[in-house]
Amino acid sequence: MMIQMATLDIKHTTVFEKNYQALQTEDLRFIINQGGSRSSKTYSICQLLIIYCLTNKNKVVSIVRKSFPSLRGSVMRDFFEVMRELNLYNQNEHHKTENTYNFSNGSLVEFFAVDDEQKLRGRKRDVLWANEANQLNFEEFNQLNMRTSEKLIFDFNPSDNFHWLYDLIVRDTSKLIHSTYKDNPFLPKAQVKEIEELIKVDEGYYRIYALGEKSTGKTTIFTHWKYYEGEIDVKETLYGLDFGYNHPCSLIEVSFIENQAYVRELIYESGLTVNDLIKRMEELNISKKTEMICDWARPEIIEELRRSKYNAKNAMKAVKEGIDSVKSTELYIHKESLNILKEVSSYKWKTNGDVVLDEPVKIYDDAMDAMRYAIHWWKKKGKKTDTNYFRIHY
Repeated sequence: MMIQMATLDIKHTTVFEKNYQALQTEDLRFIINQGGSRSSKTYSICQLLIIYCLTNKNKVVSIVRKSFPSLRGSVMRDFFEVMRELNLYNQNEHHKTENTYNFSNGSLVEFFAVDDEQKLRGRKRDVLWANEANQLNFEEFNQLNMRTSEKLIFDFNPSDNFHWLYDLIVRDTSKLIHSTYKDNPFLPKAQVKEIEELIKVDEGYYRIYALGEKSTGKTTIFTHWKYYEGEIDVKETLYGLDFGYNHPCSLIEVSFIENQAYVRELIYESGLTVNDLIKRMEELNISKKTEMICDWARPEIIEELRRSKYNAKNAMKAVKEGIDSVKSTELYIHKESLNILKEVSSYKWKTNGDVVLDEPVKIYDDAMDAMRYAIHWWKKKGKKTDTNYFRIHY
């Protein structure tokens, strides 16, 4: 299907059509896109807001997300990709320091993170788009809502069972647009197959990421984490390393202060051979003295790391016990560790009907495994005792 606007033809999905119609409906204030993976939500809303700016003079559109690194690595990249595909992008109008783009008719798109208190409370706009809106709390929504004159657009995967978005959906001034991968005819067959096979992995995951529906039960494993940024003065550091080739190889740095673990992404990359991995670690000046707790299932790679003088050690096998170690530790994740942040929000317990099992879903877990290796090692290391000695006090 094509929409013709002057000389601009836009290849689009039904998700775009529904959002376009909602944007034109005067009595609607909130446009809420709830859907599964690859349904074209993000791409369609980018197209929508570009058209809005082209056809309306002197408008301000704000595109926001919880943290700026997440915004920059996702929707901000997609927005300018769409602009280039439509042959609209002018680098002279893209002010990268201010994170804004100016259209020739006076309209402007700005990008900022809602965790920036000054920007959250100080800016006004005509239209707002909150990407991955389930990461925002109610107070952040309220501040954005008060400073938006026309419409607010939200998109999210329904991975939370309870959220202010679900209360917003039922308002008379809201439009819910539900979408799945089936609404995206441009999706490659390999990605369609991958999504459909989620049913073999976990019913809850399938409901969320294929059907775009809320999962039953409280299945998110780690809910106690917080953001951190900058450098910290640490007492001890470990590395966690989960091997992969088709799946990403994940090297995580975990720094400890008492019962606090500060987690930062170092490597998260598919297609790495052992030699590639060692080269990347050398480029990053990864310490050869620091203990590196590795995926125990690949002893041959661990041996190669040891021959390269890295202090590589076998991780402990007990998955549930390792998860308990993480859950009993104050967990802080660096704001720029985008893949860890993506995984920690998606890391779920398996379900059997309404029963939540004591086993994690083995998907989107590469960084989670690496993090677990390091934290569980640190926890157990602090409790080790030498059984060759019998100690008495007198």
